[in-house]
Amino acid sequence: MSKSVRFWNRIAEKYAQSPIKDMKGYEATLARVRAHLTPDDHLLELGCGTGSTAILLAGDAARITATDYAGEMVAIGQRKAAEAGVENVIFLQADPFDPVLEPGAYDVVMGMNFYHLLDDMSAGLARSVELVKPGGYVIAKTPCLGDAPFFKRLMLKTIVGVLQLVGKAPSVGFVTGDTVEAQMKAAGLEIVERSVTDGMVPRDFIIARRPS
Repeated sequence: MSKSVRFWNRIAEKYAQSPIKDMKGYEATLARVRAHLTPDDHLLELGCGTGSTAILLAGDAARITATDYAGEMVAIGQRKAAEAGVENVIFLQADPFDPVLEPGAYDVVMGMNFYHLLDDMSAGLARSVELVKPGGYVIAKTPCLGDAPFFKRLMLKTIVGVLQLVGKAPSVGFVTGDTVEAQMKAAGLEIVERSVTDGMVPRDFIIARRPS
């Protein structure tokens, strides 16, 4: 088990109890995702965490497959879905490259606060394109630590590096929004919309389409 998986398993319960810091921004993101969903869609969420987003979107799609490589996160998601009476969300412990995920099977593939945590973001985006149907959407919201001002970026790199040494932070990429967009285009996607949410760390929200 990788250090990152151990980290997420260890903090799963605490993570589940953490309030969303920018509820207005989160709700705006959900609204943009819903605008690209239909009642017949099968949505795949990569890095679903404890399942809050999948459960909130359950009424907007026919099926949702919510995956995370941390088993403790998945278990909490299953519990939350059962408590909410949500039956069309299936939780799986899997990473994006797991063969259980069928290429071309999904109308929308979504990664919220996820792609920057991969060791190879370009490979993760390429895999997302493989998984989504032609004409379908890949949606990414990404904390872009590489776009933070220089001194803040330097401070964050120092803090994250120290926390990683003691096992209290996962692998994190200091990516920029332009890098995410460029890698999505390189994977063969067409950018449909892009917006940036300001904060201590800018977050890029991109909706892209796999050509038919």
